Amino acid sequence: MYDFREIPVIDNHCHPYLFEVNPARYEPLDTFVGTRDGSAESIAHRDAMIYQRWATRELAAFLGCAPTIEAVAKARAAVGDEGTYVKRLFASEGVQGLVIDTGYPQPPVDMTRFRERVPTTLYPVYRIEPPIKALLDRRVSDFSEFVRAFEDGIRRAIREEGFIAVKSIIAYRTGLDLDLANEPDGMGAAGLAMALAEPDRMMASKALRDHLIFRVLRLCRDLDVSFHIHTGIGDPDIVLARCNPALLNETLKQPQYRETRVVLIHCYPYVEEASWMASALPNVWMDLSEGVPFALVATDRIFEKALDLAPFNRIFFGSDAFSGPEQTWLAAKVSKQALARVLGTLHERGYITAGEGPEIAEAILIGNAKRMYGA
Repeated sequence: MYDFREIPVIDNHCHPYLFEVNPARYEPLDTFVGTRDGSAESIAHRDAMIYQRWATRELAAFLGCAPTIEAVAKARAAVGDEGTYVKRLFASEGVQGLVIDTGYPQPPVDMTRFRERVPTTLYPVYRIEPPIKALLDRRVSDFSEFVRAFEDGIRRAIREEGFIAVKSIIAYRTGLDLDLANEPDGMGAAGLAMALAEPDRMMASKALRDHLIFRVLRLCRDLDVSFHIHTGIGDPDIVLARCNPALLNETLKQPQYRETRVVLIHCYPYVEEASWMASALPNVWMDLSEGVPFALVATDRIFEKALDLAPFNRIFFGSDAFSGPEQTWLAAKVSKQALARVLGTLHERGYITAGEGPEIAEAILIGNAKRMYGA
């Protein structure tokens, strides 16, 4: 019933990437689980994933080559000017902008060169973990000095350096089960001492990291920018038992944080919990990157579950692209197809009118991002 191919998109969450193209293996065909050692066994693991086979066929069709990983890698390596290629790729799916977390990879990608090779609007997001690590590595033990340097970095990023949001991956470090007892400065200072005393034990830094999250929530409110928080699955070093966004509910419902716009990044497989939070809390939005496109078979379910309770003006399209522009392109392609099916079914059931389908799709694919970031 619906065809959303002409709706443009803004990718709400992705990363800058390197441009070294290996003609033997093209890394954007990898998922976030990766093929870390490049062994035959790990590559066979990757190639048995449904996403990999679908992505290979889609890219082969775009590149005009045989639908094999080897042919795609070779054709991609033969691409001439990178900027011209990306412009053509993005134009085919209407990609108009990338909300880009510059905290990965480390060391940071040269963003001047990245902008030259990725001709679209970039909305950079400032990740707090690299400066936390730098301060701990410098063994800054004075708590006042630590938080002053930490907060000044955020203010400078937003006010002077063009960043449009702040991001945390505390789920990778100590988990999302924030302890409100760590809110006071005294607990933050004690947490800093513990983190410095046991630098090789990540959980020793929990009190400090919790405290800094509370500070960032208040600072983002004052700076009038959104705070992006990684939730759900990720790389293998995620604290899996502590990445459910529901663990943030107690914090985000506190009066002192209800005016901070919080975007739950990824959410998968906890999409239902995030949908409830985006409906129940006035300051919560949800992003569907990573589950889309990498959990390819679940794409329709992800959109369905997001729409269970969340208002459609609280849902963002994203990709979590991390190694090439093709990942954003693939996410846009599959999202438009999935939304057409899901919203078509909702219309058949009488839940939405024919005209509401395009309205909802436009909001998720681009409209909500434009409103959030002033695009």
